[in-house]
Amino acid sequence: MQATGKNLEKRIGDKGVKAFTRKYMMLIILILMCTFFSIFGENFFSVENLITVCRQVSIIGICSAGMMFALLTGHIDLSIGATVSFSAVLFAKLVSENEDILMNPYLAMLVVLAFCVVLGIIKGLLVVETNMPALIATLAVSTSLEGVNYLITDAKPISKIPDSIAWLGQGYLGSIPMPVIIFALIILVAGFILAFTYIGRYIYATGSNTEAARLAGLNVKFVKISAYIVCSCLCAVAGFVLCTRLRSGTATTGTAYQTKALTSCTVGGISMAGGEGTIYNLLVGIFVIGVLTNGMTILGISDYWQDVAQGIILAFAVGVDYYQRTHVKTTLRTAK
Repeated sequence: MQATGKNLEKRIGDKGVKAFTRKYMMLIILILMCTFFSIFGENFFSVENLITVCRQVSIIGICSAGMMFALLTGHIDLSIGATVSFSAVLFAKLVSENEDILMNPYLAMLVVLAFCVVLGIIKGLLVVETNMPALIATLAVSTSLEGVNYLITDAKPISKIPDSIAWLGQGYLGSIPMPVIIFALIILVAGFILAFTYIGRYIYATGSNTEAARLAGLNVKFVKISAYIVCSCLCAVAGFVLCTRLRSGTATTGTAYQTKALTSCTVGGISMAGGEGTIYNLLVGIFVIGVLTNGMTILGISDYWQDVAQGIILAFAVGVDYYQRTHVKTTLRTAK
């Protein structure tokens, strides 16, 4: 009996250590990265550079928040980059002074958001009604959107964005850039929804165990479609910010954000299997990528090597997540 008790205590202790490590490992890595770059990178810890880091991660962060909603339901959205580009070029097309259509910028935002709601519904229906893997469904939507983006732009940048809306991407509130303000507001709202509302509970329940959630009376199909709608709409917001920041829209303007959003989520600890992850995890992942990119730039490291580093981090984060899950299942089977 004493041996059994000791074994049980050991298992509980090991579980606690693993849980602590899993929760805070990336935060510790982030702190170590900041320490390293502050020692070897000139002016890394200056106020100006910290604001720069926040501005650099703002658009990635908005996209990552959208990806998070999809991942929490146990799915993925590989059309994020194409959706950001679509939102940026359609918005630019509607408001550009060089185009025949000259719509009020705020009305144009509503029009683009409406299109993105439709896109979210399409992606959600492809997944829940056909049982098609989310990876294939969203990749198909992404491929189609890429073609649409080139059709809208005729493979040329759409410029001459009105000054009246430039504040969205280039303005400041005091010394803080507007993209950072928008990013912070989205994070606060998303965090509140996920932590304190029934909607958040439904999302976690659906991602943790879809069948159990369905048997409990949840409309899991509606929850999954809603997650894709939120994801698409946040991509639209990212497209608005990006378009007004660059003062133009191009067919490939959001291409890189797809991988960066997925990397930020998985690095922070948001599981690709669904039902696990918080806004804290998301923020840690976002700033790991942001600090890494900024620090390597300060040290004069090539963009190509930055891509290599991000790819390695993505593979490491996803590998750790799946290893831990399969290891837990194996341990449980052995214990039984």
